Formats: sequence, structure tokens, C-alpha cells
Amino acid sequence: MNMLAVLNTYYDRPAANGKAPPFGYAPVLIGFVLVLARDGTPLRLDRLGDPDAKKPGLTEVVPLRPDRTGNIKSCFLWDKTAYSLGVISEKGEDGTVHAGVGHRTADEHAAFKALHREALAGTDDDGLRALLAFLEIWAPEQFTTRGFPLEALDQNIAFRVADQSLFLHQRQDAINIWNRMVKPDGAVGQCLISGEMAPIAVLHRKIKGAGGQSAGVPLVSFQLDSSYESHGKKQGDNAPISEMAAFAYATALNAMLASGSGHRLKLGDTTTVFWAEAPREEDAEEAEFWAEAALTGEEERKDEEARHRAARNKLAASIEKMNAGRMDAAIAPDVSADTKFHILGLSPNNARLAVRFWQSGSFGDFAKNLIDHWQDLRIDPPAFKGVPAAWALLYETALNREAKNIPPLLGGHLMRAVLTGTPYPRTLLTAVIARIRADGDISPRRAAICKAVLVRNLNLQQGDLVSLDQNSDNIAYNLGRLFAAFAYAERSYADRGATIRDKYIGAASATPRRVFPILMRGYEHNRSALAKSEGNKRGAGIVADKAIAQIIGRYEGDIPFPATLSLEEQARFFVGFYHQDRSFYEKSGGDAGTRNEEVEQ
Repeated sequence: MNMLAVLNTYYDRPAANGKAPPFGYAPVLIGFVLVLARDGTPLRLDRLGDPDAKKPGLTEVVPLRPDRTGNIKSCFLWDKTAYSLGVISEKGEDGTVHAGVGHRTADEHAAFKALHREALAGTDDDGLRALLAFLEIWAPEQFTTRGFPLEALDQNIAFRVADQSLFLHQRQDAINIWNRMVKPDGAVGQCLISGEMAPIAVLHRKIKGAGGQSAGVPLVSFQLDSSYESHGKKQGDNAPISEMAAFAYATALNAMLASGSGHRLKLGDTTTVFWAEAPREEDAEEAEFWAEAALTGEEERKDEEARHRAARNKLAASIEKMNAGRMDAAIAPDVSADTKFHILGLSPNNARLAVRFWQSGSFGDFAKNLIDHWQDLRIDPPAFKGVPAAWALLYETALNREAKNIPPLLGGHLMRAVLTGTPYPRTLLTAVIARIRADGDISPRRAAICKAVLVRNLNLQQGDLVSLDQNSDNIAYNLGRLFAAFAYAERSYADRGATIRDKYIGAASATPRRVFPILMRGYEHNRSALAKSEGNKRGAGIVADKAIAQIIGRYEGDIPFPATLSLEEQARFFVGFYHQDRSFYEKSGGDAGTRNEEVEQ
């Protein structure tokens, strides 16, 4: 089943129990309600939502907003103050805010009045007649003279009658009028999603929450006349989808992209949306709950419920077992592996959304791919305290670990690899190694990324490169170990402003033949000085010398220095450095020697 068909099917799930708006409606944040007397007199403008919140508003299901795209079109029975009241917020020379009008506010308010005079003509509903009366007597200046709150300016406004609780758009007569107004009446064709003969959508609704313009961008659109109007087909006729199906898939996708939905994860420029299908809704929700906990990983929210924290703790415990060598990490063992599971990656692309990846399979496949990703990242000492989150890896590729410096497109490529089990993007390794060469920081997470890319992309065994391998004959890995031993000896002898790690690690990992002879001469000086020292310094010299002898001994005393190392060999170099460097600070001994002190992070 294709992506739009699956989204269309998902809409039926919340729609069946009233959790999704019916055709022609959408959830919108309404900031204030204008209370009217039956004769249309505006009585007061009431704030909606939590009175202690910084911004007003309650999410209400209201008639769809028209696609304005620069044009003046009014909403039905609600709108922002420019349309509904003919005023906007303006700042005076002294910086204070007051009610004013813009260059097109009068036209917008006129459009609001014209729509409602036409749509509500002949109505017998006393509430709708009150609105018509209000439009006849209202003047924008009254916003100030009546003392309406300035914080209502530019907010969405709804209406109700003073002695009734329903908003005007919730009244049955209003619903009937709106249903007639939005009834599809376009050209009939066969819908590619449902297969039914129905009116075809010319334009599709915009999608919010996946980047692009704040008003949203479409997922399906045809904009170039010369390219998309061949054979007499224009706009939506190129891929005929019924009005109802187009509304359903867009509504479903907007709901999952909404903040706090539990169905989305932002990673770089890509937003990943996920959802499940099961015979029972509670089973689908359980799969989605565990997927969110597994994907968001170490990220914690202040408003996180106890159940979410417990789920993360349970997953983290499974990964601790995995790090200890027990490969029994699991995601939601009570969720059937056969539960259908769908994953969609979206990113903004000019005037529409781009589909970065789409995978439809089983929850078991999703869980296996995610666990494989966790195992690929397994390294000793561990790089993560809890669940390894994909978003956390991206920060290791960015200057100063700031989100704005994450390489473009990398998030989508990484998430696709994580969720589909395909090779990691080589750009991930390139970016991480570039940062290591720039700042010399071989952090646990950077080492884990290097290890993960090597294991998956070179088809190594899951247990390879997890911990220090003193029996490895790989020259790049052992050169990394050797550099770590040189750096340890230098650090043990004296604190220097610019260490060999600062000055040489980038060059040593790329062109070892040029650098290691220099390092070996420097080590001989440190070795001699440590041997003449006492206490911890003398002990550190013995530890370093023992490790170096073991490494060089693998090559019968004549270690080769390649002229250059490839990108993958540089990754092995840094993994070897990480393993050897951390072994010097373990609390329990290994063959290379130990030192009972904490390593600097």
C-alpha cells in the first residue's frame, strides 16, 4: 500500500472515536471569544485557555481556513482580528502597542463581512442572526473605546451568544451551512487512493510541523504550467485524489506532526513521523508509545509523564545488559512483532515537502533495526548512559556541538540508516573525523560513531571493535593505540599548554609516516624522564612502556608507518586511541597496565 493510502487509513482510526476532525474542519488555536448580545451588541472579549499561561488559547475544531497564499479570503465564523474585527496590533513611537489598521486590514474585514452576509442570509438561528447584527453595528474603533484587551490583537477570534455555551461554529445550523459550503463539487474522477469515483481535489491541504513556511507547505502539488499541464491535465488532475482522501491524509499527517503528538522526531532538517496499525487501537497506541521512547532516547522533557520515564529506564536497563555482552535488548516485548508499523521522513524542499524515506513493515522489523543500531554503537567504556538517541549523534558532527552547525541533509540520511538497517551515510564518518581533527576531542560518542560505521559499512561482526583488542594486527588501530600511549606518557610527565594530542593527532591519523618518527623521538625523552622519577610518575612510565612494547612487538619490533590512511582507517585509528587511552584509567587491571584515577571527559 502506498504512503498516501496508509495515511488515509490512519485517519479512520481517530475519526472513528471523535479524535480527528470531520471533513472540512481542522483544529486551530483560538485565543479569544467575542461574546455577543442577541441584538449583536459586543459585550466582552474573553480570554481562552489557562489564565496563567503566557499566551492565550484553546485548540478548537473549526471550519477549515481557506488557502490564502497572499489573497484575501475569510474564515467562516472565526478568524484573526484583522478579518473578524478589522484591527491589528501596531507599535507607537514610544514602543507601546495599540489597535490599528494595516494597508489591507479594511479589505480583510470587508471580506469577512461579505462572506457571512452571503452565507448566513435567511438563517433563523438566533446566534447567527446576532453575528449578522454585530457586523452591521461594529466599527474597528470600538475595539479601543470598549476597552478590549490589547493581547487579543492578531489572535484568532471565535463568537458566541451571551446566554449560551456553544461557539457559533458549533451550532447545528452553522454546521449545516458549512457542510453545504464545503461539499465537493469539482470534476469527478477515479481516486487513486480509494478507487472510488468522486470529486477530485484541485489543491491539497498544507502540512505544518515539518519545516518550510510557517503556514505550511503541501506534500502533493503541481505548480509549473509548462511542466504539469500536458495532455490537458492541470494541478490535481495529474494525480487524481478525491477531496475526501486528500483531506484525510493531510489531517492525519498534520495531527502526527503537531507538538506533543508522540508520533514525531526532529533530526536535523528531517522530521520523522511514525505510527502503527493493529486490530485494537490500544495495541497500536502501545507500539507507538514504545517507539517514541526508543527513538527519543536520552532526551527528557519537563512535562514527561512517569510512564515515559519508566519506559526509558526499562530500555536503558536492556542496553546495559547488551553492553555487558548479553544480547537480549528488547523494545516492548508485550507488543506483537507482527504489528504493522510505518515510518515517514519529511523535509522542506522549496514550495513542497520532500519525502526523504518511507518504510512500511512490521514492528518486529523496526525493533530489530533499532537494536542493531544500538549494538553497532556498543563500545567499552559505554558512550551512552541510557538509550542511544540518533539526535545525540548529530551534535558530535557540529562545531561547538550546536544544532545550527549540523551538516545539512545528514539527519535524514542517518535516520534512514537507523530505521532501515542500511549502511550509515559516509558523510557521518567524514563529519565526525573532521571534528576530531579540528578539536582533538575523541569523546566516547565520537568513538562509538566511528566504531558503528566501521562495523556496519564494512560488514564486520557485531562484537568487533567493542573493547581493547591487544591481538589486533590492523595497523591503523594499533597506530591509534600507540599514539594514545605516547600521549599518556607525556601527560604523566608534565602538564603542557600544547600537547602532542593538540598538535599532531590530526596529522598522525592521516599521514602517520610523516608524524610518528617525531612522536617516537619525543617519547624517548618522556620515557627517560619518567624512569628517573618516583612514585606515580615512575609507575606511569612503566605502564606506558609496557603498552608500547606490546604494540610494537606485534610487528617484531619494526612497526610500519603507512604514508596515508583512508577515511575508514582513520576511524580505526581513533577507535584504537579511545580503547587504549581509556584502558590507562581503568580501576581494574588489564595487560596494558592500569592507573586508578578518573579520565578527563
